[in-house]
Amino acid sequence: MFMFQRLIIGNEIVHLAEVDSTNSYVQQLITDDVKKSEGFVVWADYQKMGRGQRGNVWLSEKGKNLTFSIFLKPNLPIHDQFLLSKIIALSITDFLDYMGLKEVKIKWPNDIYCGSKKICGLLIENSIRNNRINTSVIGIGLNVNQIEFDDHLKNPTSVSKELSIQNIPLDKLFSNLLSFIDKRYLMWKNGNRDLINNDYHKKLFWLGELKKFRINNKETEGTIEGVGLPGKLLLNIDGLTKEFDLQEIEFLI
Repeated sequence: MFMFQRLIIGNEIVHLAEVDSTNSYVQQLITDDVKKSEGFVVWADYQKMGRGQRGNVWLSEKGKNLTFSIFLKPNLPIHDQFLLSKIIALSITDFLDYMGLKEVKIKWPNDIYCGSKKICGLLIENSIRNNRINTSVIGIGLNVNQIEFDDHLKNPTSVSKELSIQNIPLDKLFSNLLSFIDKRYLMWKNGNRDLINNDYHKKLFWLGELKKFRINNKETEGTIEGVGLPGKLLLNIDGLTKEFDLQEIEFLI
């Protein structure tokens, strides 16, 4: 596997055997050291209290997967905060495509799927100053070598399962994944916002397909048309385009 150079992401890496949550650990680090440079990463072999969206717990077998957090200083307007999710999600799909996985898509707002199975989740936590995103902590959990999962997880998969390869070296995988994130982040820094938006749209899970969702406790059919500027899902229902926040809609997979 090739090793790529990086300019921002991973300029400093803290590798821990165990931690409650990498996002919480980064938050504490930047509280103690306000001059921490952008791009530093905390990687843990095991998270005892890993966090996901909607207050969920991210469960990961010790030493089997990649669980890490990245510190960024994006200086984005609040209304543009979803751009960060686009950048990171695209980075991961780029990487998984490069690895040879099939049907890699971004399930709005911030899960990565292979076919109908979840392989990766993101948790982005921002701090605001003067109506702009001053700092961001990007939590990433990528299933790599885990084969067996808790029964209550609906549809998990891993790189190992998708490629039928066992014991994939995590260190090289991790280094290359950071390079893909660095590439997309620099793409935005260099003004290629339209390319990011277009690439993200192409990678959307269920884009243009008539599918079932749960809205207001009612099963509804609709077609995903894209994602609006504030990060709301655009869904066509009976010929009308409606916007939804994360709390307002559920994919029925």
